[in-house]
Amino acid sequence: MAKVGFYKRYLYIVDRLRSVPSNFQDLHEHVMTKLKNDDLYTNLKNTSTFFEFSARTFDRDKKDILDLFGILVQYNRKDKVYYIDEEEIEDQSVTRMMDAFSIHHALQKGNKLSPSVFLEKRKSLGTEHIYGIIHAIQNGCVLQFTHQSHWKENSTQREVKPIAIKESQQRWYLVALDKKDDTVKTFGLDRISNLKITDTKFKPIVYNVEKEFQHAFGVETYEPAEKVVLQFPKQQGNYIKTFPLHESQRILDENENIVILEIYIHTTNDIKMELLKYGSDVKVISPISLQNEIKNRISEMSNLYK
Repeated sequence: MAKVGFYKRYLYIVDRLRSVPSNFQDLHEHVMTKLKNDDLYTNLKNTSTFFEFSARTFDRDKKDILDLFGILVQYNRKDKVYYIDEEEIEDQSVTRMMDAFSIHHALQKGNKLSPSVFLEKRKSLGTEHIYGIIHAIQNGCVLQFTHQSHWKENSTQREVKPIAIKESQQRWYLVALDKKDDTVKTFGLDRISNLKITDTKFKPIVYNVEKEFQHAFGVETYEPAEKVVLQFPKQQGNYIKTFPLHESQRILDENENIVILEIYIHTTNDIKMELLKYGSDVKVISPISLQNEIKNRISEMSNLYK
């Protein structure tokens, strides 16, 4: 897909200007080198458009980068360089995506880094769909794909109006309006196959993704959001303070032995599984309904080993 080449060019530009303010000549040399070394090059039959990076192309790219990512490429007239002000990137998800992109391409150096960098063997599946889905979202194109649920044996054919892509727990999800019942749903990219971007257009959908998922741990919202109070031993609590369970997290009390914190969240299976992960290093103080659910699951786990 030629559009993938455009997106990669945008990301190379942003990745460079976030770290090194550059004049056009240096930026041009950097981006062209990256593009020519990219695996995508060997898969493109017509590379003339992909490798066009003139001053006029850069002007278009700057506009597209602002429209797609909300990132403004600025120009310092005194030093005659282009740059990106990191503090003006308000959307942290954009920053995380750019960071992931930088890390990915650093690791492409392969054996030069292998003695120093070790990655987990498992990786997110379905990420090959991301560029195509972004293209469909930005251009208002209906998507068609095969979806395999974890809970059902047979796959289903879906036709959706894509709204956004959401990341959670190292997994990626498509947020979309399912045309079958006109309902907004989430689809794990790892369960999507035979993705097709159709020529059918749709009008923008009014749906505030950030608001709808602000109290979610993951992508589940089927339970009401409520205050959850948790108690951790001091050592584990210090870890949780530096890597919060949820953006709503706040410390209620702490001493030399314990840390007590509160989060406001949908008490779905996602957060229950996360709490069980901490074993005896966490105690649910409230709500009592969640405390009882965790106790019951611990009891069921114990019965497995009798």
